[in-house]
Amino acid sequence: MIIESGTGNGKLVGVSRSNRILADALSVTAEHYYNHENGEAYNVLFSQSPTAGDDCIFYMKNTSEKDLVVEGITLGVINAGAVDAEFYIKLNDKGTRNSATTVDPANLNTASGKEAEGDFEYGADLDGGAATLTGGYEIERYVLANVQDLVSTHLNFHQDVIIKPGGTLTLWASDAGATYYVTIPFHYHPAEEEN
Repeated sequence: MIIESGTGNGKLVGVSRSNRILADALSVTAEHYYNHENGEAYNVLFSQSPTAGDDCIFYMKNTSEKDLVVEGITLGVINAGAVDAEFYIKLNDKGTRNSATTVDPANLNTASGKEAEGDFEYGADLDGGAATLTGGYEIERYVLANVQDLVSTHLNFHQDVIIKPGGTLTLWASDAGATYYVTIPFHYHPAEEEN
C-alpha cells in the first residue's frame, strides 16, 4: 500500500526504520478550533449580589441547534460576610425569571461578527417573586471558607458541561452581602462534527 499526499502534489509519506509513518502534526484545542475556524467562541461577563441566601443570579439557555460547551468559569468575590459562602451551578432549571437583565456574550474572534444564540440573563433574585424557575440539578459547588474577598480565579470543570439545544445552566449564590464577578467562556459544537 502506498500513502500519498492528500493535496495532489504526488509526494509519498515517509517511513522510519521501525516502519512508522513520519508526520509533523499540528494539534489545537477544540476551543481554538471553533473560535478560529467557526468564530463561535464567547465570554459572558456579569457581576451581581444576591438578595438573600441561595438566590439564582444567572440564567443561560441554549436556543441554537448546536451543543453549547462550557469548560469552566472565572469567579471573583468581594465583601463576602458569611463564614462559608457558597456558589453553585445547576443544569436544566426551567421557568420564568424574576427581574432579569439581559447580557450579550462577547465574541472572541474579531473577524467573526456572529452572535451567541441563547438567553443570557442575570439578576439579584431570578428565582424570587412570581418566578417559576425550578427543576434543575446541581453539578458543581464551591465553598468560600472564611474568605471575604476572592481574586478572580478560573475554576475548570472536571468534565466539559454540554448544554444541548433547549438546555439551561443557572448560577446560585448564598451570601447576600457579597458581590460575585463571573466570566463564563463557551463555544458551540456543530452537530455534524460529533461523529
